[in-house]
Amino acid sequence: MRKVLFLIVVLFVTISLNAQVGVNVGPKIGYQASKLSFQKGDMKTAFVNDLNVGLFTRFTFEKFTLQPELLLSCQNINKKVNNLSLPVLFGIKIVDNKNFKMRANVGPVAYFTVGKMASHAKPVNLGAALGLGLDVWRFTFDINYSFGLTKVYRELLGVANNARQNVFVLTMGFKLTY
Repeated sequence: MRKVLFLIVVLFVTISLNAQVGVNVGPKIGYQASKLSFQKGDMKTAFVNDLNVGLFTRFTFEKFTLQPELLLSCQNINKKVNNLSLPVLFGIKIVDNKNFKMRANVGPVAYFTVGKMASHAKPVNLGAALGLGLDVWRFTFDINYSFGLTKVYRELLGVANNARQNVFVLTMGFKLTY
């Protein structure tokens, strides 16, 4: 894992030395719907609607982007459990005009539980996100869906639990740097 991380850092340093790198940072706010899926294709459980707020940074390398984010969201019906989500989205530009840009994104997401949680819940869960992004002037709009890759709960009383966290996120951000 350290070798992969080292190679990614070397790759981005090399690219940044050879290409003009654009950097954007700013706040984000948005809507989030999350649900626990107990089986593949299980759509019987309802989505929980919440608000999320956070920050993003986007590095632009000609046609490619790297966008790490840090978002705080409530993802529990009783609102006593918050999650910090850390998506790292790799994107490719689809449309690249002066005031209008569109990109496709894909990447890993780590969810860190903050606050009171059930004793059998895992403090960190992983997901895989895919989505689209749109930039109009200094505003950025993103729509992403994250598929849960890890189980949310540990085995409880000898009963296996396959619940995974799936999250739909719609955000709007403002680029403080242009």
